[in-house]
Amino acid sequence: MTPDHIVVGAGSAGCAIATGLIEQHDATVLLLEAGPRDRDPRLRIPAAAADLWFGRHDWAYDTEPQPGFGGRQDTWPRGKVLGGSSSINAMMYVRGMDVDYDEWVEQGATGWDAATMTAAFRRIEDDERGPADHRGVGGPLRVEHQRDPSPLSEAFLDACEELGLPRVEDYHADPDGCGLTMVTQRDGRRWSAADAYLRPLLKAKDPRLLLRTDVEVVRVVVEDGRAIGVEALVDGRLRFAQAAESVIVAAGTVASPQLLMRSGIGPAAHLREHGIEVVVDLPGVGENLQDHVLSGIAAGTDGDSLYGADKDLGDLVRYLREHRGRLTSNLGEAIAFIRTHDDEPHPDIELIAFPSAMTDHARTRFPEHGVTLGAILLRPESRGRIRLASPDPQVPPVIEPRTFEDPGGHDLRRVVDGLRWCQRLATEPDALGDRITHLIDPPDVLTDEGELIAHVRRTAQTLYHPVGTCRIGTDDLAVVDPQLRVHGVGSLRVADASVMPTLIRGHTNAPAIAIGDRLARELLTAD
Repeated sequence: MTPDHIVVGAGSAGCAIATGLIEQHDATVLLLEAGPRDRDPRLRIPAAAADLWFGRHDWAYDTEPQPGFGGRQDTWPRGKVLGGSSSINAMMYVRGMDVDYDEWVEQGATGWDAATMTAAFRRIEDDERGPADHRGVGGPLRVEHQRDPSPLSEAFLDACEELGLPRVEDYHADPDGCGLTMVTQRDGRRWSAADAYLRPLLKAKDPRLLLRTDVEVVRVVVEDGRAIGVEALVDGRLRFAQAAESVIVAAGTVASPQLLMRSGIGPAAHLREHGIEVVVDLPGVGENLQDHVLSGIAAGTDGDSLYGADKDLGDLVRYLREHRGRLTSNLGEAIAFIRTHDDEPHPDIELIAFPSAMTDHARTRFPEHGVTLGAILLRPESRGRIRLASPDPQVPPVIEPRTFEDPGGHDLRRVVDGLRWCQRLATEPDALGDRITHLIDPPDVLTDEGELIAHVRRTAQTLYHPVGTCRIGTDDLAVVDPQLRVHGVGSLRVADASVMPTLIRGHTNAPAIAIGDRLARELLTAD
């Protein structure tokens, strides 16, 4: 049977696309995922998220050495499993601010304004707080309060209040302030895009969903200017799958441009360097890469952290019996949005608190109770790119984030100012300062500008929100139009975080799901 649509990537957007096409259009969908089914029990345990990074469920891309990081490489975890990154992320439901989406329209993304996106979010959400003008209930994506946040996270919020940041009940309605993060969990268990969208169809054995995992798509096949299907590696053999109506690429900000370029869609000179026949010269493919970057401090505390939870039998038993306790932690339990200078029109830094003393994507976990405070750059001016290292799909792409390389140096200045806030929270307010026993990294408060900059360059890392490499627009560097159709190729769309023109002041899982949902419900008929 030839499916109506082929969707490449069963991640945050891909799951929403596949289910939306089936439910809204009675379509048959072949959904292809490079990773395995989500059967590992750790995928359900929120606090196990960091243990999933760099393993079999993670692409674990290494960037090129970054001058802004003092020549260090960074590692970018990206989900390689059913549910994609929603199956290994920190489950933080922080969908961005209205101004972000109105700015998309200014960048050429007509129809992606704040009002439209709010309606999309309300449609996908099932928020346990109940309905409001800016949030929804009854949707597939469960959004809940944390069940057992750490007292350290509460102390962080109290410290924010001592420094003049108000505590807010809903940071989507009141973005200037602090609060515990809402999470994509159901009763203390992770609720991924696969849980939200695919699980009901899989349980019902709906014949319209043809799910294939452990399948790596090599290229989109284009004939006479139209996408007709894909070539994919299945058990080491190259196979062709045909689509009756369309091919939709939802492989993410790194893999979607990589796949387009392997398919002959991208910067012509770069494709020819790798011996790839040019189908469409689209110079914007892989360009416009943006990412949230984080730097911060780690400190020891007098208790109440996640230290030892991964080895504590009592914690495991309580989680398995009640879905409560430390293992329900989503790691990034509390946040605050700040403006580092009075002339900032909108928040430019997100502060985040982790009830664990760690660094380097939790690969270094200090053997004591502690807390990590981070400053996240919300709207970077730096722009990077994705390029092919080889046309071989088994060879990872070249990732050049170019972090802190903006001409004005504003990105580094903002993160340094955010780092100062982290130090203030750890030392000035009684609420958190009384819980902190000592500083770990750095071991002392930094005051010298050069030392602060050096600390940021040494410790900065991705916060896992790359976007922009197949951006929406109508100019010469845009990759897809506002209906997510790839310029110059019929019956081919891209729908994932790669189409975002600019980064949001939030986290990218929610808008990625909303993008997939919108395509399936509203945009697919716009040919």
